Amino acid sequence: MLHIIFFLIISLLIIKFFFLCNVPSLSKLQGKNVIITGASTGIGEEMAYICAKNGANIVIASRRTDLLEKVASKCKNISPNRLIKVITCDLKHEKDCEKLINLSVEFFNEIDNKPEIDMLILNHAMSLFEHMDFNNPKLMIEKLRDITMSNLIGFATLSHLTIPYMISNSSKREFKSIIVLSSLMSTISLGMSWAYSTSKAAINSYFSSLNEELEYQEFQNQIKITLCHLGSINTITMRSHTDKYFPKLLVDYIALNAEVTAKIILQSGLNGQKELWYPSYGILLRYAYGIFPGIMRKIGFCIQKYLIKK
Repeated sequence: MLHIIFFLIISLLIIKFFFLCNVPSLSKLQGKNVIITGASTGIGEEMAYICAKNGANIVIASRRTDLLEKVASKCKNISPNRLIKVITCDLKHEKDCEKLINLSVEFFNEIDNKPEIDMLILNHAMSLFEHMDFNNPKLMIEKLRDITMSNLIGFATLSHLTIPYMISNSSKREFKSIIVLSSLMSTISLGMSWAYSTSKAAINSYFSSLNEELEYQEFQNQIKITLCHLGSINTITMRSHTDKYFPKLLVDYIALNAEVTAKIILQSGLNGQKELWYPSYGILLRYAYGIFPGIMRKIGFCIQKYLIKK
């Protein structure tokens, strides 16, 4: 039985490999109207630079105005003829989500009289890496609520506000893209990531359902959702956690380059790919938890007990 399962997994990886060989050119970003959330640092920042280099009209959003302005300045140096819109917002609030989409549409309309959104990149995230405090249930609920409002409700709100601007011009042959950044942590039972992992698992379920609903209502040729399951990426946020909790080895030898990751994410979105597992071996975690749940939970427990700094 196990050799059959192993054969199926290897076959799936081979199919995914050949599918990924059909990589679109990033030049297809030329003239596209792109919104990037969480663009002040890390993967979002790198995606902003790639979009600017390839001629996209860009709106970058984050809670930190000073960092956004630095990213915008660098984008303008990369592509002086392109306009960059900076919008400061906290996307766990519905009003800020509405503000982002409304101001973005106004900006795109001013550029080329095209009040449309070609690509929405949902990259912002609140992270939490700490043990539960069973003596303070109200605080635990508050932390879970904050992360869920940002990572799940914020993503869902933005997607629903954006979709009308993606289906408004059905005459175009090119599809519009919603790129959703999730995490391999959604498939791993690690106690200290309880709130973050919960939000990412919910994101997976929600956007998989949204994808099915778009197909059911026959919008699948107009809007493509790409759900990205990412491993450890070498970003400021990642380093802040690893410096505190993990051996330096994790960043130096395991964490992946943010610029390369950003490029692969954008290519997957332009390709209309439903899912991206990066690194590709991450998909094995999904099957391993399904086949050997007890063993995988013990591995997660051992990682937390013996590798994480006290």
